[in-house]
Amino acid sequence: MRATVLLLVCLGLAALPLLDAAKKSKKVEKKVEVDELESLLENIEEKDTKAEKKNAEKNPCEDHMCGWGKECIVDKKGAPQCECIAKCPELDGDPMDKVCGNNNQTFTSLCDLYRERCLCKKKDAGCSKSSNAKVHLEYLGECKQLNECTDELMSQFPDRMSDWLFQVMKELKSRRELHKLEWEELLDEAETDDEKKHVYPVIWKFCDLDVKPHDKEVSHHELIPITAPVIPMESCIKPFLEKCDINGNGAISLKEWGKCLGLKEGEIQERC
Repeated sequence: MRATVLLLVCLGLAALPLLDAAKKSKKVEKKVEVDELESLLENIEEKDTKAEKKNAEKNPCEDHMCGWGKECIVDKKGAPQCECIAKCPELDGDPMDKVCGNNNQTFTSLCDLYRERCLCKKKDAGCSKSSNAKVHLEYLGECKQLNECTDELMSQFPDRMSDWLFQVMKELKSRRELHKLEWEELLDEAETDDEKKHVYPVIWKFCDLDVKPHDKEVSHHELIPITAPVIPMESCIKPFLEKCDINGNGAISLKEWGKCLGLKEGEIQERC
């Protein structure tokens, strides 16, 4: 009996390492399972993040351009569509935010003007006046009675405009905003030469306006940045520039621009 007990005890002791090993093995297996699960979840998360980034990068509206008064909306099929702006940003009430349309109607902002144009073009219920389908910006600020552009003022305008453009160039140079070294060098020449003082600013402004598209012509739309801020103070600028379009094709070439502003044939040089 004693021998039997002893044998059982010995067998029990011999089995302990095996039990420990089995327990350890189970723990290892559980750890592996947990690690694998965590790794799997991490992979899923990483894939989801990549998918989100991919979707964000592939926003159909990202490179889709819409005209003034419109915004890009992704439709149900995931395609980009240009729609009238739903709501213009709220402004702080600054009077200079207001704009005057070519119909002599004051709008709260430039956004509101072109949103109204868009709605009226689409004959949307939000359009306040059907004729606004053709409205465009006339000048910045509230509509008002402008000074008359007399024949005398019109005849003086080319010199006034070239002098003004020269001052604008100087101001931009002082603020490091002339954007091109060649123009700075030409401006330096112009400051010591009265003829060049008249020529270079005129050519510079043509290049400055000929941007969208850059086709060596300035359209009436491209003239807005120069006319809109100036009309309230200089009523001759718009009728003067309209006369510069000699062939009536809706755009002003460099030659037309130069002649209109009093440059001689040899002074009109391509520098854009």
